[in-house]
Amino acid sequence: MSQESRFQVNLAGMIDILSNHLYSDQNVYIRELLQNGTDAIRARKLWDSKFDTGEINVELQQDQNANSKTLVFTDNGIGLTADEVEIFLATIASSSKGEKNFGESSEQSFIGRFGIGLLSCFVVTTQIRLVTHSAKTGTVLEWNGKGDGTYEIRELAPESHPEIGTTVYLTYKTEIAAETYADLHNTLREYMFQYGACLEVPIYLKDQHKRLWLNEHSNKVGSLADLQALNHYEVLQFGRTLFGAEEMRSLQDYFILHNDSGNTFAVAYVIPFAVSTHARKLHRAYLNRMFVSDAVEEVMPEWAFFTRTVIWTKELQPVASREAFYQNEALERVSQELGASLKQQIKAMPEKQLQRLLNTHYLAFKALACEDSELLQFIYPHLNFRTLNGEENLQTLLSRSEVVYYTQSVDEFRQIADVARAQQMPLINGGYAYDSAILRHLNGILGHEVFKLFQAEDVEFAFQPLFPEEERAFADLLSQLNARMETYQVEAVLNYFSPHDIPMLYICNQQKQAERELGRVAEASNDLFGGILGSLQEEKENAPLAQLYLNFHNEVVQSVFCSGKSVDTICKVVEVLYVQALLMGHYPLKKDEVTLMNKGLLHIIKAMK
Repeated sequence: MSQESRFQVNLAGMIDILSNHLYSDQNVYIRELLQNGTDAIRARKLWDSKFDTGEINVELQQDQNANSKTLVFTDNGIGLTADEVEIFLATIASSSKGEKNFGESSEQSFIGRFGIGLLSCFVVTTQIRLVTHSAKTGTVLEWNGKGDGTYEIRELAPESHPEIGTTVYLTYKTEIAAETYADLHNTLREYMFQYGACLEVPIYLKDQHKRLWLNEHSNKVGSLADLQALNHYEVLQFGRTLFGAEEMRSLQDYFILHNDSGNTFAVAYVIPFAVSTHARKLHRAYLNRMFVSDAVEEVMPEWAFFTRTVIWTKELQPVASREAFYQNEALERVSQELGASLKQQIKAMPEKQLQRLLNTHYLAFKALACEDSELLQFIYPHLNFRTLNGEENLQTLLSRSEVVYYTQSVDEFRQIADVARAQQMPLINGGYAYDSAILRHLNGILGHEVFKLFQAEDVEFAFQPLFPEEERAFADLLSQLNARMETYQVEAVLNYFSPHDIPMLYICNQQKQAERELGRVAEASNDLFGGILGSLQEEKENAPLAQLYLNFHNEVVQSVFCSGKSVDTICKVVEVLYVQALLMGHYPLKKDEVTLMNKGLLHIIKAMK
């Protein structure tokens, strides 16, 4: 015969888990008190339409004789009835704010849902004393809860708490009370502002001399209309007040964003200095105006790292600790919609502001432009690229030339920069992040090949061949030279080109460059891995030989070929020039090329004796 039983719960252990392990910061109890107080005031406004003077008052009291400090937290909200005290304060996970399924709840104006927040106070105290005066019944009740899981409830005389609302008394644990009054007061002030900055309820903190209205200048925004009603200076000042960091005081630009439903809106402040694409995303989020986190990453799209955004939402679902949002379809949808709103705002910027934005955060916009053709078409004239003349935007480049060349790598750009400059070739260094991809993408948008990938033949057209008599004079020498150079997969070509002070230029296509790198890695690998790489090389179709252009305008090259020295000596010098050309092009040398240079230099030294 079966018998139904119930699980037994160690309440003291449960309180320890909830209070000491659910939250990442012990000061989260301040948030929970603000949350409960604000919800109580909102509930009173719903119950009594004439009530509109809600406020929260906080005081830190010090008993010099007992060396103790007590936090007194008072709201003039709706209060709790006897039944509500029994249900909501004595039952874990029972909340007075209704359902926990945020997406379907109609009670979006309430902050709390889980019914465990008050227990966080046991992080800083061993006993919670709560006195509440119910607006519904007029009764005054005292609830004393202890960290061991026990509690007491008793009714008090109405005059003991004449005002409707609730007061919570927390006498701090010894280690916290050991802090100076000033330090603990400053901690309260810091965290009460952090958590309650955007709450519509005035929050007052009493010090020894006066009452401080902590959120006086930061609680103006409760809706998109409120945000849009602020002038430019007020929005900037709002951001400076919230973020506080010294570098954020130079804020100049921002975007007001919202999603399709209007239940999430934001102000995205443009960080006034360049930041890494991998920098931590420090967006600040509020749920029903209560602070959630200042390091929310998922609500804004990844590419919006150039902003610090303040987000207000009524629709996203918080995790139990209320320090992040569940990663679900709602979060993904809101992120996409805020991203789309940000793109629209960027397109609507005045040209001067847009250029300033792109100059500061060019990397972010290049990343975005790679994925968004519509945005790229709008901003591409203002995008800066590295060219032979330094930083230039595409509008400037295209005003000078109908076709602009670009390289795939930084090293390739360096190899041909001097020759291209002498030929007045418009050339972009496409080796930096996103640059080549953007230029290829632009060709498709513009409908023809405006940006052309540099090939060896693009520089060859500017080379002048030898005169016929010079070709005949050096034909045999070049033939013998190339028979030796073929070992290194390179062909020596003697001709004229500018500038005259460059003796040689090494050019190879992408396939040959990949072959070189594969061979170099195979040399440095063990027998097994080296054999695998060797097999890969054999399977690949051989690329055309690389070209070593020798400039007959150059005094060194002329001296070598007209020296009358032996073929072997001339070949040794050319081999040294070949290795030098590799070094100038930033190509890593293979072992046989290092050996080649050493032998060539040794031969030259011996020939000098």
